[in-house]
Amino acid sequence: MRKSLYISGGAHALLILWVMLGNVFRASPPEVQMTEVSVISEEEFAALSSTESAPEAETEDPAPPAPEATQEVAEPAPPEPEPDPAPEPPAPEPEPAPEPVSPPDPVEPEAPPVPESPTDTPPVNAPDETARHVPRPAPRVAPEPVAPPEPDTTVAEETQQAATPEAESSDVAEEEQEATAPEEAATEIVTEAEEPASAPSAPSASVRPRTRPQQLASAEPEAEPAPEAEPAPAPEQSAPAETAPQPEPQSDESSDAVADAIAEALAGGGGSPDRDVPEGPPLTRGERDGLRVAVQRCWVVDVGSQAANVTVTVGMNMEADGTVVSSSIEMLGSEGGNASAAETAFQAARRAILRCQEGGYDLPADKYGQWQRIEMTFNPEEMRLR
Repeated sequence: MRKSLYISGGAHALLILWVMLGNVFRASPPEVQMTEVSVISEEEFAALSSTESAPEAETEDPAPPAPEATQEVAEPAPPEPEPDPAPEPPAPEPEPAPEPVSPPDPVEPEAPPVPESPTDTPPVNAPDETARHVPRPAPRVAPEPVAPPEPDTTVAEETQQAATPEAESSDVAEEEQEATAPEEAATEIVTEAEEPASAPSAPSASVRPRTRPQQLASAEPEAEPAPEAEPAPAPEQSAPAETAPQPEPQSDESSDAVADAIAEALAGGGGSPDRDVPEGPPLTRGERDGLRVAVQRCWVVDVGSQAANVTVTVGMNMEADGTVVSSSIEMLGSEGGNASAAETAFQAARRAILRCQEGGYDLPADKYGQWQRIEMTFNPEEMRLR
């Protein structure tokens, strides 16, 4: 308490002393120097400045007295005159400004001559299709082609000449023989696609198109384009030729050979129910599972699409070698999803069937009648085979 009073009293005492004696320690203010200035006019200032700048007359120094000649001094050689400085080259005269050249008059381009269209253009002949060799359909296939026999000739395996009654025989009287000839045959099976069409597929001659004339001026109206020639209607496919009536065979063996050849020539893909195929016993569970696993290897299901929830039933015809008739694959039914999802699932199943056959599925040939027509159910959860 006392300490604070001492501090407060000392501070107040210092403050009072500073107020009373503070001015004693200040320095005296500096003295202000004043200069007298007189105001003059411009004329007076100009007169003063002109008198000060006037040059003082130079005093001529008196000439020094000539020295007395006591001795003859050799005069120094006169200094060589300095060469005159070369005159400055005259400034080049300014070139006159070129006169403006007037632009030439525009020349209109001449129109190119129109080439005359040839009137007599040689036609281009199409290749003669009559000279092309077209195989002729025949009811029998043989290593060597055989021409069709005469209508009155009996069909037989060997060719025989008819015995003439006028033949002279002194020893043995020969029996009359009928003329025989082998049945007509070809070296290959002729399909409907190889038969010649009833109408020619192309015109016999074609005319080269005329050159297109160039446009003479842009202002001319463009010529109307010539109407395009309508495509000629495609020739109708000729109906398959009816099989000619076959003559009565001489033996059962030749009849069977002819029947086999006809069946081979007219055999269609996928097998026909009318063909004589071995039925055999039903397929075992192992054979059915083998086919299902073979197809399932190539079957891809897109889990993220709607097709993953669709079950489709696919039917198809099979060849005897185990291959699938691609044109016979069809969707028999579907469950779940819309039509677009069902079509997507069917296409995935079709690709799996064709991709995994690899030359034919491993199926027993003696049971071809059982798997000639196959129906498979493609279920994303479990694929079934029927």
